[in-house]
Amino acid sequence: MFEHRFGYFERLLCVTGGIALVLGTWTLVLVSGLVPPVLLPWPREVGRALLSMLSSPRFWIDLQETVSTWVAGVFLGSLIGASLGVLLGLNRFIWAAAEPWVEFVRALPSVVLIPLVSLFMGVGVSSRLTACALVVVVLMISTSGTAIRSTTAAHMRLAVAWRATALQRVFHFQLPSALSHMAVALKAAIPIALIVAVAADMLIATDAGIGKIIMDSLAVFDTARMYAAVLIVGVLGYLASSVGTRIEEWALHWSGK
Repeated sequence: MFEHRFGYFERLLCVTGGIALVLGTWTLVLVSGLVPPVLLPWPREVGRALLSMLSSPRFWIDLQETVSTWVAGVFLGSLIGASLGVLLGLNRFIWAAAEPWVEFVRALPSVVLIPLVSLFMGVGVSSRLTACALVVVVLMISTSGTAIRSTTAAHMRLAVAWRATALQRVFHFQLPSALSHMAVALKAAIPIALIVAVAADMLIATDAGIGKIIMDSLAVFDTARMYAAVLIVGVLGYLASSVGTRIEEWALHWSGK
């Protein structure tokens, strides 16, 4: 069966219906008394808190701190990680020695790296940026190194038949073959970097950031403001997923054709 693509108004209607269902269930839970309002505030209270945050200049400073850390971490982590992964993957002996350590660090929960980074770098922007970039670096090293090593034998035989030099093999055969894998890894790295950026705001004693809003609101039990900040993080996560999908579609433009 052919996939049915939603029109603009069809999609808008579905999204509106989903939002109405969530808000209706939320209100029903509070009306029924299953959860007290002190733990789950009314939707209108969260809405007021959200509008109050959006009208505050301080909120935009916090948002800018988190987003700038997130974007810079993704950019630097992707650049460093992809470069290191390619360099390590070109030599099978070096890759065999490095791969277990790369996979060990990649298997660690990303937020575990935040206290380790702050132990050496202290608190502040540099510590948050390093933690955010580090998770992306490890993911990109793992993916790009594996992709370089898994270039198909047919492609390499073709390179030999064409008498390609070592550099030509890398730039004309191995890198194009690995590009799609890197794009998929970048799609996964973007939301992970956002998680680390927000978690760093929460776990490290910083003076700005969305995570700081959440922790400060929790400290004084201002749950409406806390939920409003969580909604902002959710919107950023949705944008992260959309950006990752666009990157994947660009790199894998033949997919689904």
